[in-house]
Amino acid sequence: SLILAFSGSFRILSVLDARSPDGSKELYTGIVVSCERKLSGSVKITAVFDGVRADLRTYGDIDLSNLTPGMTFKAYGKFKQPDPPGNPGEFDYQGYLKSKGILYVFNAESLQVSSVPAKPLKILFSFSDLCFNARKHLFERFTMGRNAEVKGLVAAVCLGDSSLSDERDIREFKLSGCSHLLAVSGTHFAGFLAVLPCVLSVLSPGRKKNSIIYMFFAFITGCITGWSESVTRSAFMSAAGFACKDTASAMALSALVMMAADPFCSVRNGFLMSFSACIAIRLLSGRIFEMLSFMKERKGLAMAVSAQAAAMIGIMPFSGITQTRYSMIQFAVQALGGFLAKSACMMFVPGCILSMLFKDAYCTFFSAPSTFFLELLKKTVTLGTSYSIKTASGRPFEPFFVLCLWAFISLKLMPGFAFKKMLLKVSSFFLAICTGFLIAGIVRPQRAEVIFADVGQGDCCLIVAGKRSCLIDCGTYEQGENKVISLLDYYGIDKVDAAFMTHWDQDHAGGLAALAEQGRIKSIYTGYTGSDQDTQAFEKSLVARSCDPLMFRRYLTFTKAGDEYLLSDNVKLKVIYPSSGFSGGNPGSLVILLDCCGTKMLFTGDIAFETEDALISKGLVSDVDILKVAHHGSRYSSGNSFLEKTRPEISVISAGKNNRYGHPSPYTLKRLENTGSRIYRTDRNGAVILSF
Repeated sequence: SLILAFSGSFRILSVLDARSPDGSKELYTGIVVSCERKLSGSVKITAVFDGVRADLRTYGDIDLSNLTPGMTFKAYGKFKQPDPPGNPGEFDYQGYLKSKGILYVFNAESLQVSSVPAKPLKILFSFSDLCFNARKHLFERFTMGRNAEVKGLVAAVCLGDSSLSDERDIREFKLSGCSHLLAVSGTHFAGFLAVLPCVLSVLSPGRKKNSIIYMFFAFITGCITGWSESVTRSAFMSAAGFACKDTASAMALSALVMMAADPFCSVRNGFLMSFSACIAIRLLSGRIFEMLSFMKERKGLAMAVSAQAAAMIGIMPFSGITQTRYSMIQFAVQALGGFLAKSACMMFVPGCILSMLFKDAYCTFFSAPSTFFLELLKKTVTLGTSYSIKTASGRPFEPFFVLCLWAFISLKLMPGFAFKKMLLKVSSFFLAICTGFLIAGIVRPQRAEVIFADVGQGDCCLIVAGKRSCLIDCGTYEQGENKVISLLDYYGIDKVDAAFMTHWDQDHAGGLAALAEQGRIKSIYTGYTGSDQDTQAFEKSLVARSCDPLMFRRYLTFTKAGDEYLLSDNVKLKVIYPSSGFSGGNPGSLVILLDCCGTKMLFTGDIAFETEDALISKGLVSDVDILKVAHHGSRYSSGNSFLEKTRPEISVISAGKNNRYGHPSPYTLKRLENTGSRIYRTDRNGAVILSF
């Protein structure tokens, strides 16, 4: 009760629940409460507007670098509630902000500073600014002469700043289950301060002095690595663990202090994973050490292995957060990755000190040991990603099975207690049931899955049939390189086998260009490969993004009515219109009939009434089970005669939330309702997923 009563952030949450800004543009007065600077030059600002805490965003060229905590400013803009993740595998930004007590994003169109912070806050920020400049200078010296990839790894693994990391590297760390290594945590601190206890034991200045010296170095390490949330947690837990006589006291003290400073930290994944790993080391490492009796001659190594294994078991319940698949290979990749990251951090400290003391010419030599371990880490993660992709099939993650397995292993390794046998029987029972379902899934695997992805005001459908995959459209370029790539990663698809581009509009074809540029697609089928006003407009938009139109055209293959494509024995696509390509615009959209395990689905691109009438007159359409509604539910599509002919049981509309076109039209929705069709909308339901 005392912790919650003295926390300002807890009171802010109460105000948020009561207020709920409506999103209208107004002039607001804001106070900066936190300012996180990155090595890339970007800055993340959190501000409070009349009691409402929000993530501050800006339009145009508004400079945020001059803002400091405690500074008051006036901003014209509007509040927006972050959207929840619309697709599997998508980053939950809304949940991330919520765990920090932030329920809104404030989009500022203009900003003017009205007052500077009070002197104590000014001094505090000056110290923070000093630490950042020192960290930046240290980083530049240490990475002198290194390429961009190595610089990104040093910044992320050793300094906890992933702003310089390549998107491909971040993806590989995520897929291999090592994304936690890109933020400074207990693993990194164990490396930074690994030598210190040995030095102090040799010097023997006394327990109290040892504790003070260790806390001092933990503080310096925190200053170097940026005092982010994970750094603060790790520094305090490391110092408390060294100073306290037992681990239980250290964990209790750390938890109380951190929750007093910020009660929201207790519901964050990093906090829960850290304490779960520590508790597992405390309870399980002794038994694992006993099991490593064959390593008695190498006691130090056996202790390190048992602690690492216990920590890995401790974070098993959180596997769904850090990865989409779980296997013994990935378990090994995570264990080896943790060791390499710790080794890199261990070499980082002396490398930095020597780089600062000697001339520029020696910097590359002094950073070599640390970068060697980082390059090994990168290769290990790449191998883990490759394995994850190659072994992917069906729905990726079975959290309940992993949870039951974790409970069984933990109980088996725990010291004896009163209800151990009973709990073991219960966990064994549930594990047996989960294993049965898992075996049933292997014996009778899922035949196919169709995902109508949420790509805002655009169209995208992913079809997964065993080891093969297919896309029908892919949203805009931005949606393709963000949302769709995350969706492919979730399903373990390295390269899409085939894609169908219904027509050349940005909101259908742009994402396919993004996938082609990143080598994530094998071939693209389309009904028009010529040049007209629509194709030229699309190619100009690619040039504006520094994407080569000729590169994109090399992926294109012409397709026409009558062409059939077999994804698996149960999944077949057939193009039913047009018989010859005549336009890159809406009227020339491909119309595709998908037969998925006996269920018929009709994809209609952006066709309008005229094309629908042509399809009816030529006898190309009949009853279907599922209709992908044309043109995002436009008023001028899905006419009565077309719906009477197709009579879909389910209609899926892909549209952006609050889009400027007013899609889907109320008239179209009424026509669909009159046919008795159940309507699903990506702007309201997110991704619509069908499993067979």
